[in-house]
Amino acid sequence: ERESGQVKRRRRMAVHRGRGRGGVASTSLPCCAHSLSPHARGRRQRQRQQPRCYRLVARAQSSLPLVKFERSDILVNKQVGSLSLQVSNDFESVKQEFVGAAGATVRIYTGEITAGEHKDSEVILKEYPYIQGESFSELAKNEIRAHEKVQRSEGCANICLLLGTYEGRIGEQWLVFDSSSIYPVSYWAELASKKGLNKQNWSLLNLLDPEIDFHRRQAFIFSIIKGAIKGMAGLHKLDILHTNISPDSVVLSTVDEKQGSSLQVKLRELSFSVSVTEASLRGGGTLAELWEADKGQDQSIDIREEHEKDLWRRATKNGCTNYFQKKNFGIADDIYQMGLLVLFVLFKSASNPETSLDMLTLKRYVEITFSGNIKEEFRDFMKADQEFAATIEWLDEHDGWGLIEAMLHQDWKQRPTADSCLMHPFLKQTLKYK
Repeated sequence: ERESGQVKRRRRMAVHRGRGRGGVASTSLPCCAHSLSPHARGRRQRQRQQPRCYRLVARAQSSLPLVKFERSDILVNKQVGSLSLQVSNDFESVKQEFVGAAGATVRIYTGEITAGEHKDSEVILKEYPYIQGESFSELAKNEIRAHEKVQRSEGCANICLLLGTYEGRIGEQWLVFDSSSIYPVSYWAELASKKGLNKQNWSLLNLLDPEIDFHRRQAFIFSIIKGAIKGMAGLHKLDILHTNISPDSVVLSTVDEKQGSSLQVKLRELSFSVSVTEASLRGGGTLAELWEADKGQDQSIDIREEHEKDLWRRATKNGCTNYFQKKNFGIADDIYQMGLLVLFVLFKSASNPETSLDMLTLKRYVEITFSGNIKEEFRDFMKADQEFAATIEWLDEHDGWGLIEAMLHQDWKQRPTADSCLMHPFLKQTLKYK
């Protein structure tokens, strides 16, 4: 009401000024910052202070088609990481590697767009190598199609945003992503393990909350787990399986636990994603096959297709005979991988740097050592180590063990869906810091 009164007064003043000068009375208001409400002025100021990469994300999410960049449009800066093309399957073949004879890896770079609408925007670049006899291009195509399907359906805040693609000088495929989330969970977990709960940086806040470091760590972990499961739920709603969930396939916008309130958590690495639409499982095209119909001309081994076949072989081995059972098995397999990631995030960050605690070790504990008995035997095993005492107490409070045991259930039919996981009391709890 006050704002509308101010508008009326400005309008009357504009009319009087127009009449006093002998001109035509104007009822339009000046388009300047002072004509905005305090709320609108604050919003404009926050938008100006936002990093350009975040504004780029907001614009790109509203545009469905991917950009076909030219090589000259992109400036490649420095390499920030690499990913070996491998996945972990069952213990009959503990680790099946898809790396070619040349030891090829997917390289990750920082970069910058130098032309077009998004000029000067920072991006993350992913390079799929071109090697004769190895169909790494199929992985790139599969990842592009998966992202395109996600973004066509209004996107998901917990899945990395693909802006476009371009082809390199020797045939390598480059994918251009927004740069809002760049830190893998594996990197943060190593930092957290080395840093511990640093109580040396004392501040006045320690008087108000002596356990402020633990509470910040707790809120940070909670956001990682919930954000990763939300991303997986978004994929499952679109009939897409991730199939390769690991600490390297979840990325964060920051590793500073003091900035946990603004933390963004996103899933990436959709190169091995599998479509579980009815058409795909009943003999239709997969994500990569829909991209290019003349795939039959390529005589190389399709490592993406082999990975998908392995999934359905395991489904058949576990008694799946029809479309619905295969789809549900694939979803349950993603849930299992996410359960291992939850264990990794909780305990790796609390462990001593010398403690060997990776996904393969945790899988061995779950499947072999304790045969799926997480709530009792695995809990007692971890409780023997004093460094995990606070984490175990937190899991005890809101039945966190029940959630993890359900996600890692030995019978795939007993595992919950991603949406059911998000409704569990552990992920609905109220934390001291958000």
